[in-house]
Amino acid sequence: MKYTAQTIKYNIKNLLYIFPLAILPAFFLSLTLARADVISVAEKIRVGSFSNITFWELFQALTLFNFSSWETVVAGVLGVAALVVCGSLLMAFTDKHMRFGKRTFNGLFAKLNDNLLSTFGFTLLLLVLYEVWTLLLTVVLQLCFLLPQTAVYVVATVVVVVMHVALTYAISLIYLWLPCMQITGFHTFEALRYGFLLCEPIQGQLIWVQTLSMIVAEGAIVAATLLLPSVWVASMVVATLLYAFLILQFCVRMQIVYFDREQIERADLKKYYE
Repeated sequence: MKYTAQTIKYNIKNLLYIFPLAILPAFFLSLTLARADVISVAEKIRVGSFSNITFWELFQALTLFNFSSWETVVAGVLGVAALVVCGSLLMAFTDKHMRFGKRTFNGLFAKLNDNLLSTFGFTLLLLVLYEVWTLLLTVVLQLCFLLPQTAVYVVATVVVVVMHVALTYAISLIYLWLPCMQITGFHTFEALRYGFLLCEPIQGQLIWVQTLSMIVAEGAIVAATLLLPSVWVASMVVATLLYAFLILQFCVRMQIVYFDREQIERADLKKYYE
């Protein structure tokens, strides 16, 4: 819990510097939200009409991409591209700030060349991992919908929670891979192994914290979509802010965990640097 508290404190204190780096990818990702499918699935769950939930609309409601039109596909691609670039800059900014205590953007674009390839590979891996997880979750939930109605609610809830834990467990195995590649200069598999060794003692803590963050954010996005079904702009703004929150939480916490596990003194915590 201490890492989450430190992350929230860092994000609030440095919001004006880091929020612009998260808002662009968050905006594009909010455009990929399949609002019609989310509303349809939620309504069918509410009335207990599980057999009428199709595989495609359930997958659309869960996936990060929206394949209903070419515009949403383009928005998804732009979101991933923006996430790679902005994520690289965010990692560079937080590393510089925590290492030297300087909140400046000088030299960040030069650092972009060093961070871009590793951030692209890490982001692509997370994306593939999430989409495979979405496919598996959709299949398992479709099987759950074949059960008697009274059992579906309980079984499906347990499945969703367990699948989220499985996803965050998989992420925890590579959680410190990116900062290890960017900061230590280790080769790909050396950084993967070293990051795992650093993260292993706190793996359980990261799993439950990230699981809770994901479920709360997903629930908030669904709630905004359902409560504002006719106000597209308002639900998009809420989704954008939530995606930005998740991006900042994930990246900043990653750096905080790395600095703590490596026992590197954080210069940003020293008042004389401010």
